[in-house]
Parts: sequence; structure tokens; C-alpha cells
Amino acid sequence: MISITGVTKTYDTGMQRVEALRGVSLEIAQGEFLALAGPSGSGKTTLLNLIGCLDSVTSGTILMDGEPLSSLGQKERNRARQKKIGFVFQSYNLIPVLSARENVALALQLFRGITDREIDRRVMEILAEVGLAGLEDRKPMELSGGQQQRVSVARALVKKPPLVLADEPTANLDSRTGEEILALMEGLNRVHGTTFIFSTHDPMVMSHARRQVRLHDGAVVSDGENRS
Repeated sequence: MISITGVTKTYDTGMQRVEALRGVSLEIAQGEFLALAGPSGSGKTTLLNLIGCLDSVTSGTILMDGEPLSSLGQKERNRARQKKIGFVFQSYNLIPVLSARENVALALQLFRGITDREIDRRVMEILAEVGLAGLEDRKPMELSGGQQQRVSVARALVKKPPLVLADEPTANLDSRTGEEILALMEGLNRVHGTTFIFSTHDPMVMSHARRQVRLHDGAVVSDGENRS
């Protein structure tokens, strides 16, 4: 599904050049449940952003289903992101004045040819699947942190993307709620075959991941099946 070959990413701060990634190569198959792990500054979030078409590589290539994401222009990257990728953020990124239903519906309203009736059906279906039936009309401040993250997961999945990227999804949750969110994602991964890639330094996330790719100073230092 995703082929990453010799990817580098360098930022010029004006004072110095920072090598965020140094020759990263990975193959990620459809349906994986994978953690990009490492300490702050290891390059894991940079790599997640490159896979998610939120940034462009300095050198190297990233292919998704054979399509060269690394050479796409901004418009094409936006299109690929809308069609193929869902995002789950540690800060939820929900719009506070909108209800859970409206926040999730936003992910579909950019697509042409989907009727309001179909949008509402899909939104209600995914909210029920993530355990929020009956809470669809509550605004984010009327929901717990775990419930807000469930809305974020529903928003990521409602357009049925093959790939979901989750950046530190348990960072603002207590351990029990974090376990519930990870179990929810595992279930969705099994049922839908959706690929999940996490950026994390949380041991709990790492323990749930079926594969761990560890980065340090912008390079892959280990890559293997999680046997814990």
C-alpha cells in the first residue's frame, strides 16, 4: 500500500538546517496496525505528516498504491488526502460550535455527488459504531475527552479511507480511556481492513500495535512485529 524509499526531510530555520529525516525506507501493507515510535525529535511526526500529504519530502519517494505522493503538487496532495486518508489528532481538532454529528459530516461535505440523506445515514452509522449513539447532537464541550476522541475517530472513518493516521491519539486521555480508544481502533481495523499508523511515544499504544517502527534522530533503528 505504502512504499517509502530513501526519504529525507530538511528544515531551514534561517539559523541552521535541521535534518528531521535521514534516508527512511519502509514498506507498509494494507490492513497494518503500526506504530512509529520514538522520543520527541526522532522524526516520527514528520514522517506521519509526509505520508499524510501535509508536507513534501526533501528527497526520496513515497508511493501510495503506486501513486507518487512525493512528487504531487499541492492541489493533487489535497485531493489524495481527501480521498484516501483520515486523521486522528491528540487535541481532537473538533469545531466547538458544531455537534458531534455536524463535526463528522464535515468530512463528507467536500465530496460531490453525496446527498444530504446519504451523508446523514453514514454519519449516524459510524457514530453508532464508535459507541456514540444518542450523543450525536452534543457539542464537544458537552462530551468527555474520550467521547471527543471517538468523534475524531468517526470523522476520520466516515469517508471510508484505506488509511488512518493517528498522531499521539492517547496523549490527552487517562489510561483507561486510552485503552478503550485503542481497542475501538483495533476493532475497526479488523472489521474494515483500514490501515492504522500511529505516531507515539506512549508504551500503551506501542503494546497494542502489531508492528513497531522505531526512529531515532530521523532514522529507522528497528522494525519488527510486536511480540509483547
